[in-house]
Amino acid sequence: MAPDPDLPSVSVLIITKDRRALLSQALRSIGAVDYPKHKLEIVVVEDTGEPLAPPGVVYITQPCESRGRSAARNVSVQASTAEILAFTDDDCVVDGQWLRELVGPLVLNPDVAGVGGAVFPLRPGLIGLCEHVLGYPGGGLRYIYAARGEIVETHQLNTVNCAYRRRILLEAGGFHPKSIWSGEDYLLAREVTARHRCLFNPRAIVYHQARGHLRGVFVRWFNFGRGEIEMLGFLTERGWLLRFIMRGSVGLKYLGLLLILWLAHLNLLWILAAAAVHYGCLVFSYRFASRYIPWRAVLWAAPAVRFVADLGLDAGRVWGLLERIPRRWRR
Repeated sequence: MAPDPDLPSVSVLIITKDRRALLSQALRSIGAVDYPKHKLEIVVVEDTGEPLAPPGVVYITQPCESRGRSAARNVSVQASTAEILAFTDDDCVVDGQWLRELVGPLVLNPDVAGVGGAVFPLRPGLIGLCEHVLGYPGGGLRYIYAARGEIVETHQLNTVNCAYRRRILLEAGGFHPKSIWSGEDYLLAREVTARHRCLFNPRAIVYHQARGHLRGVFVRWFNFGRGEIEMLGFLTERGWLLRFIMRGSVGLKYLGLLLILWLAHLNLLWILAAAAVHYGCLVFSYRFASRYIPWRAVLWAAPAVRFVADLGLDAGRVWGLLERIPRRWRR
């Protein structure tokens, strides 16, 4: 990594709402990172009606009825001053070497626009470990395994753990102002990586608060699905997103299978056989997890957690479509 005199100034940007205990934990970990303190700025944007500024940060409040995550992130960008903008979430704890590992590849590679890092679950149970195997959030075990300990090129940067050059982020237009529910970081990464190189460094580590129940998994992915439909409402190039939704929808695939069985006058119990084969294929595809997690139950439970996530994703997509039906048509 780069020596201290070569390290650039960094602004760490966090948005938050109603999670001050978690935020305090995140800020303590950021304050303890091994990085020159005179080159480190922390910006917190909070949606709240009762402001309470944490010590030692640039603190900005917004009313609770704000315009969503994307708008809050843009506010944090506008309030920042550093040449490198690092992002993490209020429910994360960062590793002591986190910033050096994020910033180092940017110092050593002037043509690189952004760097993403690895995300490990914080105090995980079975559900949290399963999500880690599935790769959520961006930087999870699937990405760590693919990197094999090396810094590799990527098109996926997630604001739970990434950094951009300020100039490049602003040239890309920042976070899309119409993205409210989710996907703002995906759209930014897509815009940046279309023109510039970005890297994934598995040694830039944050620990993300793990989910302890399937309901939380469902709700999170429901919002992702709702966000995808939201994006269809404002993107000019919708074809790629429609293809992505069609390829990724488990509900559509099973509905298609049901239709084929019905048209062929076959016993619908065949769908149970298809589901069993699908489950087995997923278990086989996640076998790499056993190199990192010796708990065999994780390997067998991960496809079930994936099913809950996919169900939430499809439910969010349907809900998002219903939200866009004119009210007069719903009567």
